[in-house]
Amino acid sequence: MISEKYINKRHYLKRILKAYIFNRSDSNLSFWHTPLSVNRLDNYDLNSVRRYPMNFTAKTVFNNHCDDDGVIMLNYHGTLGLQYNPNAVAQQALGYYDLYLDEPDQKTLDAFLTQANYFLKHGRVVKDDILLWEYNFPFEMRNHLTSPWRSALAQGQAISVLIRAHKITGDGIYVDAAKKGYKAFHCLSREHEGGVLDDQNGYLWLEEYIVKPPNHVFNGFIWTLWGVRDYAIYFNDNHAQGLWEQCLKTLEDNLVHYDLGFWTSYDWPQGYDKELPIMPSSMYYQKLHTIQMLAMYNLTGKKIFLDYHKKWLSDLQSHWKKLISQTWKVYFKLRYF
Repeated sequence: MISEKYINKRHYLKRILKAYIFNRSDSNLSFWHTPLSVNRLDNYDLNSVRRYPMNFTAKTVFNNHCDDDGVIMLNYHGTLGLQYNPNAVAQQALGYYDLYLDEPDQKTLDAFLTQANYFLKHGRVVKDDILLWEYNFPFEMRNHLTSPWRSALAQGQAISVLIRAHKITGDGIYVDAAKKGYKAFHCLSREHEGGVLDDQNGYLWLEEYIVKPPNHVFNGFIWTLWGVRDYAIYFNDNHAQGLWEQCLKTLEDNLVHYDLGFWTSYDWPQGYDKELPIMPSSMYYQKLHTIQMLAMYNLTGKKIFLDYHKKWLSDLQSHWKKLISQTWKVYFKLRYF
């Protein structure tokens, strides 16, 4: 009898081959693998909510697949096919927001609000009035994620979008959604069906994937953290301000765990289990980690982030480091996913 694990593995490999090789231009990768850059932040941006730390305008040209309302959908191929990805919806919205700041016009504003309104129509309310923006498809991670699954990343980036939608329109419906969505950051993931936090050895973590053990995905933690910061500033919220400060310390103190000496790690579950295999970053995530460090430096002025930005950028420029890391990455995916 063929095991479920074998079937899942076969579906995964078929989907990956289609998405990464045979239909790359039409796959979800064509959305994610766009140029990465930071926004230049002035004093107004640093002391209020306006420009997002990263620039996502390159994602506004992606229109391969949309629903009837114009909301972006991604093609994962295989048995998954077209799916909403809350993170992708949020990033395209933030890209339109940047375009609107540069050249305000109704067409760009409408495009921004089309994506923003996804978060008004598609959330699910769970215990304690927590509004979740879930992923309604199964996904391969260190543990297989079954649909629906929640994520601190979806919560954080949705909040960043909703706050900006309220800032432009003044419509309180965006505030209501943002506040219900933020409630997820009051709860630990292992204790509450809507929680997205993990606490480990005195540190608070924002979990992109709710898996066992928590794997502390690096890029998702940072993107989520920017949503917490937006909430703290926009609503002058003490809880969010405290969470921002605690998670900033988490990031500073644990950066060393993501530095493999010649490359970066995608996540860090080894804090729970040292025997778990290390997942090296793909080329895209190495670039993303490098850009996120520069963005964190721009936000905080903390030298540690600039130092890691320079180091990881240097790693990217080494052909040998790229070859070793990506060979390791392919082995990891084939062996453990």
